[in-house]
Amino acid sequence: MRDTLSFAENFLEDIIATTEAEMETAENIFVEKFCDFLIDAEECFDYRICNYRKSNKGIKINAYEYTDDFDSISIFVSEFDKLKVAKKINSNTIRKGCKRGFKFFTQTLKGLKDQIEESHREAFEFADMLENNVNEIRKVKIYFLTNGVTVNDNLEDEKIGNIKVSYHIWDIERLFQFVHEKKGQEVLKVNFKEDFGESLQLVKMPDENPVYDCYVGVMSGELLARVYDYWGQRLIERNVRSFLQARGKINRGIRDTISKNPYMFMAYNNGISTVAEEANFISGENENMYFVRDLTGWQIVNGGQTTASLYQALKNKISLKHVFIQIKLTVIKESNKTGEIVASISKYANSQNKISVSDLSANDPFQVNLENLSRTIWVPNKDQKGKGTTKWFFERARGQYLVEVNRQGTPARKRDFQQKNPKKQVIKKTDVAKFEMSWRQHPDIVSKGAETNFLEFIERMKECKVTPDNKFYKHLVAKAILFKTVDKIVKEMDFGGYKANIVTYTIAYFSYINKGEMNFDRIWENQEVDLNLCDKLRELSKVIFKHITNTPSDITNVTQWCKKIKCWEQLKGKNIDTSPYMLEIENEKYITQ
Repeated sequence: MRDTLSFAENFLEDIIATTEAEMETAENIFVEKFCDFLIDAEECFDYRICNYRKSNKGIKINAYEYTDDFDSISIFVSEFDKLKVAKKINSNTIRKGCKRGFKFFTQTLKGLKDQIEESHREAFEFADMLENNVNEIRKVKIYFLTNGVTVNDNLEDEKIGNIKVSYHIWDIERLFQFVHEKKGQEVLKVNFKEDFGESLQLVKMPDENPVYDCYVGVMSGELLARVYDYWGQRLIERNVRSFLQARGKINRGIRDTISKNPYMFMAYNNGISTVAEEANFISGENENMYFVRDLTGWQIVNGGQTTASLYQALKNKISLKHVFIQIKLTVIKESNKTGEIVASISKYANSQNKISVSDLSANDPFQVNLENLSRTIWVPNKDQKGKGTTKWFFERARGQYLVEVNRQGTPARKRDFQQKNPKKQVIKKTDVAKFEMSWRQHPDIVSKGAETNFLEFIERMKECKVTPDNKFYKHLVAKAILFKTVDKIVKEMDFGGYKANIVTYTIAYFSYINKGEMNFDRIWENQEVDLNLCDKLRELSKVIFKHITNTPSDITNVTQWCKKIKCWEQLKGKNIDTSPYMLEIENEKYITQ
C-alpha cells in the first residue's frame, strides 16, 4: 500500500503541475492522463475529453470513445479528489458514478441534446451522434476512474433492448499495478469450449524447439466472428489494429464472397496468423490432432481485416454457415521474448500489404534515439552563459516520467530530478507526432486522434528513413514550444469548443502559407515564441475557427468534419488574405537560415 500511496501522490503532483502549465482543470487533466494509460492497457484506442455534468439530473460524462460504425460506445466518468489521494471509495460512490454515465447515455435517446447549453459543444455533438446512430449501437462500456482506492464491487452487466451495458472500475491501485507490474489489465483468455461451445482442431508442427510451438488448422468463420464480438479490438494485435483505418467496415471482396460464394471463402482468403502466451488442450483419440480448449493472451497478428469483416457479416445477419478459414497458431514458450517475436511475426506476416507493419513498440529505433537525445541535450540558459540547467524529457513509454520520479528514493533526489526535468518539459511519444504532423500540414490526420496520428507519423518516418539527430531534436522541441503556445492562445480565446482541432489547423495553415519555413533554431535558443508571432497566430486562430465551424450541409458534426481531407483542402483553397500571418522576410527573423 505504501508504494501505491507514493505513486498516487506523484500522480497528483503530475496532474497539478500539468494543470498549471496548460491552464486546464485538474479533473480534465486527470481523465486525460488516466485514459492515456487505458490506451496502453488496450481498454480504449482514441478518446475525447467531454466534460459535462447535470447534478440535479444525475448525469455526468468526462470523456467518450466510439467505433466508426457506432457498434461500441465507451463513456468515462471520474471521481477525482485533488486534496486527498488513495482515499477509500465505497460501493455507493462507485454505483452513483457509474449510474451518472449510464444516465447520460439513456437520456441522449430521449433528446438530451436539446437541453445541452451551447458552451458544451462536445457534449452536444456526442449526444447528437448517439441519438442518430442508436440503431447501430450494440455495446456500451461505462468506465469509472478514480485516484482513490475502491472496494471490490463488480457491477453486473445490463441490457437495454439489444444493447449490452458493462461497467469497468479503474482505481489508483489498479493503475499502479498496470504501470509498475502490468497486472491491471484484464487477462485475455478465450475459452472456446465453455464460452462458444466449440474447440479448435489443429495439427502440430512436428519439429520441436525451445522458443515456440506452432499449430495449423481450420476454424469456422462464425466462431471467429463470435469471439471477436466478445473481445472486440483487444483480439487484434495492436500494430495490425492500428492500420484497420475503417474500423468495423466490411471489406467489399470479403463481403461478396461470404454472401455469394461462401464455400469459396477458404480458397480465396489467406487466413489468419495468431499468437498466444499459453494453450490448453483437450485430450483426444487421435494423437496427431490437438483440440484447443482455451488460449491465454491470444492475438491476431495478420488477418485483422478478415476478422472484422466476418464479424460485420455476423452483425448484419449474413449466414456464415459455409464459411471456414485457415488458422496458424504460434504459442510462445519464452515469455521474455514475447514482444520481440510478436513484432517480427506481425512484420513478416503483413509484408505483402500496401503498408508494411513495422515494430511500432517503445523499442523502435526512432523513439530510442529521441530518448537518448533528450537525456543528453540541455536547454540553453543565457543567465548561465549558455550552460543548461534543465532538459526536455521524452517519454518513450507511457508513465516513464512518473516511474523515474518514483525511483529517486529520497525527497532531495526527487526534487533535484524534477528541477532538471520540469514537468512542463515532458513530451509524450504521441505529442511528437502531433507537433510534427501539424507542422507537416496534416491537421486532418491529427484530428483523428493521438494513436491514429502517432502510427501514421511513425510509418512516414520509416518510409523517409528519418534518424533523429541533434538538429532534429532541437527543432522538435521548438515545435513543441510553438504548439504549446498556440494551445495556450486558443485556450485564452475561449472559442467554446474544438480547441484541439483549432490548434492543429492553425499551425498547419501557418506552415502552409509560409511554405513550411521557420527559424526553429531561434525558438530553441529563446525557449519561447516572439510576441509579434503570437499576435499573428492569435488572429489566424479566428480564421480557423470560422472555417471549421462552417460545415457542409451534409456534415453537421464539426469534429468529424475536421477529420476529413476535404476540410483541409477547402481551407487551402479559400481566398484568404494571408499577408497578416506571414513571416517577415525582410528581417529574416523567423525564416529558416
